This record gives sequence, structure tokens and C-alpha cells, in this order.
Amino acid sequence: VSSGINAEYGGVIKLLTEGPAMLNDNYVRWWAPLLTALVHMFEEGVDTSVPADEHFIEIEDTPGYTTAFNQLVFATKKPLDPFGASVSNPRQLLAESLQKLSVRHPGKLQPLIQQGVTGPALGKIQEYLRAADIASLS
Repeated sequence: VSSGINAEYGGVIKLLTEGPAMLNDNYVRWWAPLLTALVHMFEEGVDTSVPADEHFIEIEDTPGYTTAFNQLVFATKKPLDPFGASVSNPRQLLAESLQKLSVRHPGKLQPLIQQGVTGPALGKIQEYLRAADIASLS
């Protein structure tokens, strides 16, 4: 998984588990659907295909193209990974973050997951918890 995707996973996990507003009355209805979407992203991956109607200009076909210019235009720095190695295993990070959240809000998380997470995502969350050696959420 690329560091860009890991950053997306890490951001959604932090929003779900560390965003204080997410469990407030205004946003709690979005918590379980967002968790379901995250699990779906884990399992199905992110679509990076290019639509058929997208057209890109080939650099080689551009008048005045030179290798030196190309090197300057496309010179890149190493991409910044704001989560570093903490998202090397996003499923484990999710499981551990859910456990910490359940400790901070005992009795609130389990009903949210049981009632709001749909489809196979519920079983996948249980798999992630077992893989991280987490017996259950408070």
C-alpha cells in the first residue's frame, strides 16, 4: 500500500477515533457509515484507474521538449508521510484505535458498531480485532 493511501487511511482512522465531535449528537449518525466505508476501502482497495474519456498529453509529443526541462519540471522531493510507520498496517491501527476509543467511551462503541455497520464490514472488524489480539471492545 502506498504512503499516500496510508495517509488517507490514517486520516480517516484518526477522524473516527480521535475526533471529539464524531461521537457528539450532530455527527454520530455518520460514524458507522464512515467506518463501513473505511473497511470497504481496506478490502476492495482504492480505484486508481483512469476513465476512458481522460486524455493526457504525452511529454514526448510536446514541441520544445528537452530532457533538462523535463528533469526540472518533474523534480520531486520525497513525499511526506504524516503518519510515518504508524500506518504500515492500517487494519491493526484501526483495531488498536477502536480499542482506545472504547476505553474512553465505555458502552458507546459496541452498540454503534452492531447497529450501524452494515454487510460484511462487521465480520471484517471482528477479524481486525482478533488479528490485533483484542478480545472485545468496551
